[in-house]
Amino acid sequence: MVARKAAAAFVVVVVALWACDSRRSEVVSVPAMKERQSMEAARSYAITMPAIDAAAPARTETATFALG
Repeated sequence: MVARKAAAAFVVVVVALWACDSRRSEVVSVPAMKERQSMEAARSYAITMPAIDAAAPARTETATFALG
């Protein structure tokens, strides 16, 4: 009986969360959606190289030794 009540409560919570999903309930016109996508694409993020990578030499050489 307790398991049945817990399962019913779980179903109610899942359905309530699904019904309140803002992505699902948001109605956006096509021009507004295109404007939003272009604004998101125009965002630029400053990407900096970590100090440990900047300190690495530009060219590395390796040597291979045959053991045997």
